[in-house]
Amino acid sequence: MKSLLDERHLVSSFYVFFLIYTNIIGIGIMSFQRDITKDAGYDAWISIILSSISIHILVWMIYRILGIAKNDVIHVHKFCFGKWIGGLFNIFVIFYFLILALIVFRVYIEVVQVWLFPLMKTWQISLILLVLIYYVVSGGFRVITGMCFWTIIPFIILFPLNFFSLEFANFHNLLPVFNHSLKEIVSSSKAMLFQYVGFETLFMFYPFIKNPDRSQKWAHFGLLFSSLLYLIVALITFVFFSEGQLNHTIWPTLAEMKIAKFPLIERVEFIVVSIWLLLILPNISVKIWAGCRAIKKVINVKQRISLFIVLVLFFIIANVLKERSQIERLNEMYSNIAFYFVYLYIPFLFLYIHIKHKITK
Repeated sequence: MKSLLDERHLVSSFYVFFLIYTNIIGIGIMSFQRDITKDAGYDAWISIILSSISIHILVWMIYRILGIAKNDVIHVHKFCFGKWIGGLFNIFVIFYFLILALIVFRVYIEVVQVWLFPLMKTWQISLILLVLIYYVVSGGFRVITGMCFWTIIPFIILFPLNFFSLEFANFHNLLPVFNHSLKEIVSSSKAMLFQYVGFETLFMFYPFIKNPDRSQKWAHFGLLFSSLLYLIVALITFVFFSEGQLNHTIWPTLAEMKIAKFPLIERVEFIVVSIWLLLILPNISVKIWAGCRAIKKVINVKQRISLFIVLVLFFIIANVLKERSQIERLNEMYSNIAFYFVYLYIPFLFLYIHIKHKITK
């Protein structure tokens, strides 16, 4: 299938791997271990696998939905539900992507304040980040995709640092296996879902892919790669921390990386948090681009104007959310919304568009 857009705005299907990977691996990989072990303990590695399988199925559904519509989710809603009801769903999509970007943005600011610059004000860090985000997003989707491609650098540099903690590993922490009920593992899988949220941006960037039908395998490869990354990091954390220690550690991944020692580098975590910006920047940018693209298609406002307004709102809200408890409440509220959107709405839309397509055929 050929795209409806000008070819100079399109990216090769291969880049979908990096777009999916970048959207999934964000700030959450620094702290997800504690969240998923609250219910399933160290059997939570099973939850990572179950969540991954379910997301693979949902990605397949999204490709089937968009393959029928031959356009993005904004067009799908209008096709399925009409102008007014479809418009309400589209407004939800706008807020869905922008709030997710806001959460990643605010949490990264918190990490910078705790680990790098404790005396630096939120407005100072947010202003610097927003200038960078504006520069990337205003460059268009191809520039954002290029940034996603270079996220392989943080992976190459930082991922090996996790293995330094294996010197102090206690593999007995993983035993006994299957020590928790199915209900507890499913509950842990729900907590893990929030780490995968972001793959839904596929709903918006699908028309920007050359030969999008051929890109599905790359989307699944990106998802598989991200899942293996989460699984490996989780297992390393489980053998390094006891469950009691993990419950009192906010950012386990950063704590593990501190174990690494190099000549002339006293504080490795400074390097880690700084380099992590190369991953966080495109992660936020894709989500903001998706939200602004949806705004343009729904209310016909130029993306540069909507982008400027969105970034101003980000600046204001980021400075209003001063307490960690406020950020956690926003996380919890959003994860519940994301759960229903991902596991109920996407399958519903999949069935609905297939039925409607057969009726109108």
